Amino acid sequence: MSQARVVLSPVGGARRAVIAASVGTVIEGYDLLLYGYLAGVLATRFFPADDPTAALLNTFAIYAVGFAVRPIGGVVFGHVGDRVGRRPALAASMLLMAAGTLGIGLLPTYQSIGVWAPVSLLICRLVQGFAIAGEYVGANILILEHAADGRSGRAVSANQVAVYVGVAAAAATSLLLASSLTPAQLAAWGWRLPFLAAVPLALVGLYIRGSVPDSPALDAPGIVRPRFPLIVALRTVKRGIAVFAGWLVMVTLGGFLLFGYMPSYLTRVVGMDATVAFGANLAAVFALAVGAVAGGHLVDRFPPRTVAIASAVGVAVSVVPGFMLIQQGTFAAAVLGQVIWAVGIGISATVSALLSASQFPVPIRFAATGLAYNVSVTVFGGTAPYVSTWLLSRTHDPVAPAWYLAGAALLGLATAVVGWRGPSWMVTGEPCSG
Repeated sequence: MSQARVVLSPVGGARRAVIAASVGTVIEGYDLLLYGYLAGVLATRFFPADDPTAALLNTFAIYAVGFAVRPIGGVVFGHVGDRVGRRPALAASMLLMAAGTLGIGLLPTYQSIGVWAPVSLLICRLVQGFAIAGEYVGANILILEHAADGRSGRAVSANQVAVYVGVAAAAATSLLLASSLTPAQLAAWGWRLPFLAAVPLALVGLYIRGSVPDSPALDAPGIVRPRFPLIVALRTVKRGIAVFAGWLVMVTLGGFLLFGYMPSYLTRVVGMDATVAFGANLAAVFALAVGAVAGGHLVDRFPPRTVAIASAVGVAVSVVPGFMLIQQGTFAAAVLGQVIWAVGIGISATVSALLSASQFPVPIRFAATGLAYNVSVTVFGGTAPYVSTWLLSRTHDPVAPAWYLAGAALLGLATAVVGWRGPSWMVTGEPCSG
């Protein structure tokens, strides 16, 4: 196989690709993370109220199980993305995500239908998990394959920011609900409103994405789309898949710990008021976005491996002191205690997005990236709230989740030091057969 340089989009096309891909990511990030931010309320609506801790654990268990279908979704959307096109895969992902999110907003509660309430909630989460498997991966690839030379990091960092904007939108919505409604109103009907917004948001996203052409890389001279991209990927880039998945452990665990678990941690463990907790977490999500933008500029100027090592070290040494600081219980301490490690997670997220282009050739890029990303997110990201809650209940140590992330950061550091051999396919294509 010989490498062939891909004809990249002109600057205007690259900008349109960034905007279109990122808008969809904002919407799907909002849809997915609402569940985590409203987990405390959902626990009271979909499970018996006699054991609040068990109800929260069950709610987080459904949150985690919803990720179990992500590898399947990654395989399906990866196949569609490589065989049919990046844009069709992204459109299907968005429609399915809207359906799952709308379903949650319409579900009867435990008080109405008993055990069928959590069963129905699980089904909706499975639909969401399957759908999201193609979104983030596909949006990153679409942006990278439209990006201009020397600006791949800055271009794809916009999609990382879009993830965090979606998270911030979910956090801001939760904060607005918590501050404008009484606890009784929030529990009775207020929690449904943000889920019901899924349909109009999805229609906006589809309209914007419809104006952008598919990836120019797929139709570049010398590119052959294999019949079964995943089989070719498993045969030819097994090492790249392993390296990518290993690096993602820190990225996914850190991200989902911050925006999927910290709001509940701040209210239930630290004892902060819900409004204050949401506000502090929103500031931390902003720090994630800042880190992602910084990561984009850094990987365009320095070797991505160097940036990866620095970000992993930063997370490893800062997360435990950050959690210790949070225990003071003030708003300022909660913000600073999250921000000092959130920036490193943001940087590492941009590095991981760029890594998909450096590890995998164009014809199998969606399939290989989708498999590695979704397996890592399923095992470590989706389980982050549940495992963290379990660690606290077993150890009674409020810093236990931080030690968990510190271990993942050391794994990321080892992956970057030992596993990376430098870019081999960076925004280039290679003919593949299969």
